[in-house]
Amino acid sequence: MIGRVLGNRYEIVEKIGGGGMSLVYKAKCRVLNRYVAIKILRDELTSDPDFVEKFKQESLSAASLAHPNIVNIYDTGIEEDIYYIVMEYVKGETLKKYINRKGRLSEQETIKISRQVAEALKHAHTNNIVHRDIKPHNILITEEGIAKVTDFGIARAATSSTINNTSNVIGSVHYFSPEQARGGYVDEKSDIYSLGIVMYEMITGVVPFDADNHISVAMKQIQEKPVPPSKKVKNLQISKGLEDIIMKSLEKHQSFRFQNVEELIKKIDSLHGGSKAEENETEIIDSPTMVIPAINAELNDDDNVINIDIIDENSDKAFKSFFGEDTEEENSNMKQNNEKNQVSDEEKKKNIKITIAAVLSALVVAVIGGVIAFKAIMYVPEVEVPKLIGRNEEEAQKIIEGLGLAFKVASREYNNEYEEGKVIEQSVDEGTKLKENYPVEVIVSKGEKEITVPNLIGRYAIEAGIILSEEGLKEGKVSEANSDTVAAGQIIDQHPDADTPANENDAVDYVVSIGPKITYVPMPNLLNQDVENAKAIIKQNGLTVGEVNQEPSETVENGRVIRQSVDAGQEVAQGTSIWLTVSSGKPAEEEPVDEEPGENPGTEQPGEEEEPSSGSYPLTITLPKNKDKVTVVVQRVTDGGREIVYTKEVDTSEQSIIINIEGTGTQMYEIYIDNELYDRTEIKF
Repeated sequence: MIGRVLGNRYEIVEKIGGGGMSLVYKAKCRVLNRYVAIKILRDELTSDPDFVEKFKQESLSAASLAHPNIVNIYDTGIEEDIYYIVMEYVKGETLKKYINRKGRLSEQETIKISRQVAEALKHAHTNNIVHRDIKPHNILITEEGIAKVTDFGIARAATSSTINNTSNVIGSVHYFSPEQARGGYVDEKSDIYSLGIVMYEMITGVVPFDADNHISVAMKQIQEKPVPPSKKVKNLQISKGLEDIIMKSLEKHQSFRFQNVEELIKKIDSLHGGSKAEENETEIIDSPTMVIPAINAELNDDDNVINIDIIDENSDKAFKSFFGEDTEEENSNMKQNNEKNQVSDEEKKKNIKITIAAVLSALVVAVIGGVIAFKAIMYVPEVEVPKLIGRNEEEAQKIIEGLGLAFKVASREYNNEYEEGKVIEQSVDEGTKLKENYPVEVIVSKGEKEITVPNLIGRYAIEAGIILSEEGLKEGKVSEANSDTVAAGQIIDQHPDADTPANENDAVDYVVSIGPKITYVPMPNLLNQDVENAKAIIKQNGLTVGEVNQEPSETVENGRVIRQSVDAGQEVAQGTSIWLTVSSGKPAEEEPVDEEPGENPGTEQPGEEEEPSSGSYPLTITLPKNKDKVTVVVQRVTDGGREIVYTKEVDTSEQSIIINIEGTGTQMYEIYIDNELYDRTEIKF
């Protein structure tokens, strides 16, 4: 693909990544003169309508979104069976590489990245799109430290029936939610669960659930509670607030998690400092200081009412005097009184004392009254949550609502320990104190489930553990057998049979196909054999006859084998196609050419040198048995350098491949498998 131009616009520069469904290249847009990233569906998947549909789904899902924390989609196209998406080129690295490089992230960095990813999910959810594959591999970190979510390949429109309507589990096993593992209802809270695992990995450096195989990891996602980050890593510095956010995001039941991403973002924001409620509370308490007239506060024991009266007329006048509010009439009266009678020093002191007493009394009563009023307004009584597990649903509801709390049934599940209608789990632990109207959610038993053995035949072995677990059963003995009709990895037999009654935790044995039985035989030597005799030998050894080409030979008689596509003595799988090159006899002698007058006989004229012969050669490459897929590269080696004549990722179940090499004269070729030199051969065309 390097150097190719797609859509007469995008020149591919280099390969920068890839996954199971696509390869990603860096390209230059010739129109806007900028670099872009181009995601191209793998060649081997273009014939699979399911993968093509997922690829188209990615472009449709992401193209409808525009957000600074989501990788932008610029263009899409199809060109000669090449399906591609043109997107924003992000200079940076994946969050997975970033975590691996740093070991684990600080709390501040974890919060920053988590909030940016949450904002991206909020935008997607607002547009009714559920990502369904949130993981560090799908989050890019730019050089400026900005997180960008990418890869909407398995995103789905969020509707009331967003369910994995397929027998295959979709997602990444270490990061998908329990409902995805069960193939059940998927909504925005599934993305919250995956983000919770990403947050867990950022702060600890490890995922919460891991095992030797994917089935075990999926079972842990469904059944086990994660170890809190503070206990997962020794001496980990993490605040209780962040740990609570992570643990709530990782609740097994969707209704116990954050109900939407906006709620999660608010909780993350609260980790940065005081909330608005605290600011408002400060404003209420910090009221301005006032001076009020002296009051007489008496508590009436009969009705607990505080009687407030102004002390006397002199106090009222003193209050007005304190604020400079004496009227002219009062000043006139005071002047007359001064003329009639001089007030003694003792009376002046008495008036001052009365004024001070009035002010102090008013302050004390105001403070006490304010505190009482504030507590009366702001105080909300708390109640202790009782144990609900084991109680009837009606009884539990009556108790909870009687305490002033809200009662809600989150779900109903089969349970062998509790009868139908009994509470088997509650969202708030017993003894926790809650304020009025706080919701308490419960899970109610549907009673014991009647179990029948599910049909596993035809399903892939990787699904068996999850299918059995959903029915309350477990895997038994797993064996393998060859099958000429069933693809490798699929189940061909089981015991007990499907629809047989069973008890909880009963084991189900099954047999997995490993494909047709392959027998290897040594390749016989066919050189110099008569062509018909060579064909018979090929068939006798369980091989098949491929193409038979003819070529003149000075040394091999007409009708006899000159070359065979697999060297003699090499182990080859039965059924492999063997190509032959057969002699057509000696090359015809050239007729003498009449020389023109004046030419010297026997003198070679310029330009009359014999041209090297051109042709094709069936190059057979035996594939390794210890890998499922390998990349095969064939290079032509010349004095001027090297030229790649073949490159492709192939499935090793084919045992061997035949490549038709075209060339001229005699040339040297090198074969590489997974970047390692496999063979060097000289081919004469």
